[in-house]
Amino acid sequence: MKFAIITDGNNQLGMGHVYQSTTLARTIMNEVENAEIFFLTKSSSSVTDLICQNGFEAKAFTTDNLIFNWLEDAKPDRIIFDKLDVSPELAQRIQSELNVKLIIFTNLTSANDYADITVLADIGSHFENIYDRDEITGKVEFFGPKYWLLRPEFYDRTKTISVDHFTIKNIMLMFGGADPLNISTGVLDELLRMNRAFNITLVLGDAFNNHDELDEVRSLHLNSTSKVDVVEKINNVAERMFENDLVFASPGLSFFESLAIGTPVIGFHQNDLQRDVYKGFLDTYDKSEVYKVPDLIENKNFIFPETPNIKKMEIGKGKREILAEIVKPKKRIL
Repeated sequence: MKFAIITDGNNQLGMGHVYQSTTLARTIMNEVENAEIFFLTKSSSSVTDLICQNGFEAKAFTTDNLIFNWLEDAKPDRIIFDKLDVSPELAQRIQSELNVKLIIFTNLTSANDYADITVLADIGSHFENIYDRDEITGKVEFFGPKYWLLRPEFYDRTKTISVDHFTIKNIMLMFGGADPLNISTGVLDELLRMNRAFNITLVLGDAFNNHDELDEVRSLHLNSTSKVDVVEKINNVAERMFENDLVFASPGLSFFESLAIGTPVIGFHQNDLQRDVYKGFLDTYDKSEVYKVPDLIENKNFIFPETPNIKKMEIGKGKREILAEIVKPKKRIL
């Protein structure tokens, strides 16, 4: 079975879609016999390089028309999008002109109307897990945190903490592949100002471009009792999250990966969409509120994995349900 996966990432969108789609690709390779996978993107070499580092072929295109032409020639059995802004025109054309099953992850456009399967893990259901199949068209929709595609290592370990006897020593900062608002630097500055000795792991993504500001903040705190380990290439995210007592992250995949492995989270949103989707359900903070970091830590105002509303999310436990639907024969009737 041949799969074409179309994804994008950059300084503004971040790289979460790329990470999730490569996780899906590895799952397909492990679970589907004789699978062939090709990645397509309109993004820069930072995306194609990341895909290739994960062991897959990646082709870059400048327009949707060129992507369609490639799909028409290659004749994949499944076409999978993982991006926020799938073109409705491209999705409609795929559905009407190509005899192929169309799957769309994490998209916010009306292109979802043309998909055989849509997956929205953190948008559209107020974090309730929903599986819905249209009996007439056969279209399947997955909503909720159960349907995050976590990397395999996040299923291999988990921990349980006691909220009442919980102390903070090891802290991890992970604001995605781009961190466009440079929240990493602001949070680090606040942590180093505290009269506490932390072990801080700061993970910087491939698209992070605020090194000068970060270096300036570090130089201001050379006498801090905290230790800072800056990591730019990380292959053991699950292990690092497991070893830490607290993770700072933006709403999205890393946020839920930490909760899935059992480590509390403090969230800082990067944009209005993240703020609005999470508001009233899971507390996140604006960059202008980084000054609150010391109080949040002292008062343990974290999102704890052991709270009932988090446990019922079953984060990442629906991956096999999604894969089962992907490999089923196409039955959708428009």
